[in-house]
Amino acid sequence: MQTTIKNANIAYVKVAINKKLQTVRVLATFDASKKDKDGNIIVSVNNAVFASGDVATMQQSADSRQLAVARSIALAKQVLRTDNILLV
Repeated sequence: MQTTIKNANIAYVKVAINKKLQTVRVLATFDASKKDKDGNIIVSVNNAVFASGDVATMQQSADSRQLAVARSIALAKQVLRTDNILLV
């Protein structure tokens, strides 16, 4: 039996839309120091510790996109070994 040690840090997750390609991806970071002028945490490809790649297209139904994003967030939880996810 293998036990997995979970991380206590908060992973900040953003669902990003590539407007040019009309695709959706999931980005996650632990870095809360980068904020915009309104105080919102910036999650970008540059500071991401998890980037899913394109998981859905904007032409798909909303339910299909939502399911793909949920699967990617579940994968991020496993890869980052944390259950502390905050969508930004």
